[in-house]
Amino acid sequence: MKRPFIAIIAILTAVVAFAAPTTQSKQFISPVYTIDKIYHSMEGPASVERIYLGDPNGPAELLWVTGMRTEMVDADGKTPQLPELMCHVNIDLDPPRHQALFGFRRPTASRLMTLSQGMLGAKLPAGFGFPLASNESLLLFTQVLNLNIEHPQNLKVRHRVTIDYVRDRDLTTPIKPLFNVGASGMVQLEDNPLAMAHSMMSMPASTGVVTEAGHDGMTTSCLVGSRAPQASSGSADYVDPKGRKMTGHWIVPPGKQVNHSDITWFMNLQFDTRLHYAAVHLHPFARSLEIRDMTTGKTVFLARAENPKSGVGLAHVDEFSSAAGVLLQHDHMYSLISTYDNPTGKNVDSMASVFLGLEDPELDVLAAEELKQNSAALFDSKTLVLHTNIGNITATLDRERAPETVIQVARFILAGSLDAERMIGQKGAISISLPARKAGGLLQPVRNEAGVARHSGTVTYCSAGGKYMEPTILIDTTDSPDPDTRCVGFAIIAKGTDLVAAFQPGTSASLIKAEAIGAAADTKKVAAK
Repeated sequence: MKRPFIAIIAILTAVVAFAAPTTQSKQFISPVYTIDKIYHSMEGPASVERIYLGDPNGPAELLWVTGMRTEMVDADGKTPQLPELMCHVNIDLDPPRHQALFGFRRPTASRLMTLSQGMLGAKLPAGFGFPLASNESLLLFTQVLNLNIEHPQNLKVRHRVTIDYVRDRDLTTPIKPLFNVGASGMVQLEDNPLAMAHSMMSMPASTGVVTEAGHDGMTTSCLVGSRAPQASSGSADYVDPKGRKMTGHWIVPPGKQVNHSDITWFMNLQFDTRLHYAAVHLHPFARSLEIRDMTTGKTVFLARAENPKSGVGLAHVDEFSSAAGVLLQHDHMYSLISTYDNPTGKNVDSMASVFLGLEDPELDVLAAEELKQNSAALFDSKTLVLHTNIGNITATLDRERAPETVIQVARFILAGSLDAERMIGQKGAISISLPARKAGGLLQPVRNEAGVARHSGTVTYCSAGGKYMEPTILIDTTDSPDPDTRCVGFAIIAKGTDLVAAFQPGTSASLIKAEAIGAAADTKKVAAK
């Protein structure tokens, strides 16, 4: 009687195993790094490489990133090396492109996943993933350190990084999407030479002192510290919402230090969500890192760090992974609490960062064909077509001089923000204003771009502000338009110049539909509609 029951279990197990999506992996080998001396955290040789999980020139396919790991290897890329030589692995998104492709109405953080000493692998809970297009670029940052080998004799090492993912088309059960949020512990920089000095010796050591302070409202004082010598003010320094100068890379003197940092503004939660994954970044002599809900006083999660029995470094750092998750409420305040215990007789450097995977209730997972079409329109289209009630106007997009502006305009086009709007003739230009109800949630982070030189026939995007109450598209009709730093030329009229010339101040036309298409050759097909 027992054998059929056992057989049924075996069959069911086989079916479940068969139904589970196959995890794909892609491996990347870093450049060879030469370790020729002691390198503290953030000091060692490093590199940044642009990588792809799929074909960068192929159509977009939806992937779900589920984990990553790194191994330290010799120059041959195979022979194992000491894990303690690992400092950092970061995988970063291109935020404007990722935000546009998936239609996010919130800012997108760049850091997707991270590893650091004491944590050589990261895995999301089963059934969860970070969405990524197969042709979407990532930046892979790798770095090494050497805290213990006094005479490394030009030791050659590399990172061998593996990224795990599943293809959406292989799923039998939909995956639950996560979005990435990062936050850093900080100390306040005094406005004097002591705090701003770049020297471990600039702050007097005081053995055995126990310090607990912060700027989260839970302590009576704000921890005032000194920036670590290897810290870069451009990447490690912040100005908090109260206007205080802060650094996320600071000195810990001998003794115990507990630092409280308000990270509510880092997290910037727009809605309630659940925490399903967290990775932490700490430096040697760290003991723990905690996220605490300051509104309730409860711990969200606590990661403990283990230091090695001999030498300097981190042997292990906890990560957080939970299918059930922990509730985070958008109207609560959160604190990041780092604990260091420096047993040496000198100052040491420290950081305390956390990288979170939060449940995303806003993401509408795109069908495969829609993702391909959106990707092509956002990143590959060559031509802008304006279908009006008086005919079609086409323009050639300039992705070299105004790449992010073109993405912004393409996002408006995909959302239909330009459709059914008026084209109004003005002195020196034709304007198309985008009302806030159409454009508000679609605004991209656009850096300053050179843009196309403005003259008659240039198509220009002007962000809201100054004399523009709303985001505005202009078609310049003069060779000397008024200069405006809010405006960037992004295209040149190719066809329909006669229609453009017909506009005079006070005249108008209806913009029926705007399209971003692959190439100029496609224009005839569009115009014939």
